[in-house]
Amino acid sequence: MPMSSPALTLQKIFPRCPVCKSTESYEPSPFYPNVMCKSCQAELVLHENGLELKRASKLKWDEELLNKKYPFDFWKNLKAPEMQIIERIFAPMDYVGGNPYYRNPVIGFIRLKSDGLTYKASEGSCHDMEVKVAPKKLVELGIMKTDEIAQLLGDKSLLIETNNQYLVLKYKDNANRQRQIVLDFHGQQQNADELISLANQLKGKKPKHKKRRAKKKSPLILRNIARTRAANTRLHR
Repeated sequence: MPMSSPALTLQKIFPRCPVCKSTESYEPSPFYPNVMCKSCQAELVLHENGLELKRASKLKWDEELLNKKYPFDFWKNLKAPEMQIIERIFAPMDYVGGNPYYRNPVIGFIRLKSDGLTYKASEGSCHDMEVKVAPKKLVELGIMKTDEIAQLLGDKSLLIETNNQYLVLKYKDNANRQRQIVLDFHGQQQNADELISLANQLKGKKPKHKKRRAKKKSPLILRNIARTRAANTRLHR
């Protein structure tokens, strides 16, 4: 379904969803003039000089922003609150190509922890595989369609084609060269979206400094307003 005018306008202003930072674009909501993010399902309304959240995303942390209008700069600087990442297993995640070091399909899963993520072959897989990615080595994790993957891989096609969209993990190896692995998530969209959200959070997580740690965290809205004001101050100097 082609995007409507509000969705196209929002796409131009926010190529990445202001809530989940996905690039999967938007679609018209049944509740016009709302526009819905295809990834996190947040529903937004465009105003002349700002944006309003009309339905919270499935990530839930943005609920306190509901029915509040803020300027575009606020949304562009919006960041999710830090959350503790506990160990999670995401399966099925079957390797179907993308990396020259692994030339066979693999039945496997992703284990995500606070110190990084690991792709590993399941016990029932005919071929072994293990790829460990530290947070600082994680480049991007996202969903790509078959034609996009063909452009990414060039003349190196997938080992097998089992679907029309895949999860692509891009990372830096020990020699700091970019690599990728292409995974079939078997159409389990919610599972993939949650993994992407947690991986983005893991990637953006900064080490804690014990000497200068604030005693209390500011509320989400105040923190992001302060960030927006600081950015505007720098622009006008």
